[in-house]
Amino acid sequence: MKLGEAIEQILVDSGLSISAFSRKVGYSRQYIYELLKSKESGFNRKIQLDTLKKICDATNYSLEKLLADIDYIPKPKTDVAPNTVIVVNKGGEKTYYSLKEQDIVLIDQLAKTLSKEDAE
Repeated sequence: MKLGEAIEQILVDSGLSISAFSRKVGYSRQYIYELLKSKESGFNRKIQLDTLKKICDATNYSLEKLLADIDYIPKPKTDVAPNTVIVVNKGGEKTYYSLKEQDIVLIDQLAKTLSKEDAE
């Protein structure tokens, strides 16, 4: 996947307009348009890692997933989709739940709170 395609996916997932997206990530609309345009031209624009991190942080998108999407790092090999929780009941039956990044953060906070209560 080209960088422009990956940025477009983040934009779509965020549900924001380009103007709102550019304000949220702290870059001009023109810069965001240039990133998006690279998907059409086939030109894979060079971009600083801290810029990608800023975009991911502002949109709660996984930087690791983005880097794998643009083939900067190898994609993780898993037998289930990323951000999937597998719940196994007593009989061994598995149920799969796909989570959004914000759901994962919430579950992580809940788990930390519960482990603190157990320690007390």
